[in-house]
Amino acid sequence: MHPLKRQAAALLVGALLIAVITPAYIAYALPDSGIYHRNPVVFALQVVPYLVCGAIWLPLRAPSAPRIARGLAMLLFVVACALYVPHLVRPRSSGDMVVLAYMIVCAVTTLAVVIISAVALVTVALRERRRRTASIVWHDRHRR
Repeated sequence: MHPLKRQAAALLVGALLIAVITPAYIAYALPDSGIYHRNPVVFALQVVPYLVCGAIWLPLRAPSAPRIARGLAMLLFVVACALYVPHLVRPRSSGDMVVLAYMIVCAVTTLAVVIISAVALVTVALRERRRRTASIVWHDRHRR
């Protein structure tokens, strides 16, 4: 595995752990609001953005895929830290809408990963096509 992809995988696992540990810790630290944080849907949804990113970028063999994978994984790690670490440091009681908040965060993050990945994949494909075309034109000019 490419070293940058290994770093991307480590960042994705780290972000995933932060995202999954946060509701579990809040449920432990605040037993009164724990019922909302122990919802299995919360834990299932926390995994989705990181699995989508890993599924799109880690198996890809394009030359620029490792850099893009690491950049996107780093972005997801920073976002996970910004969203979840304040709640780990200072857990607060929350109401029954917390599951909806986790669902919205998951949906927005997954949508952002998909959109960024689509733009990056199209850009990579266009660059590859331009490179091939330029190579063919250069080869044809110098062949004569």
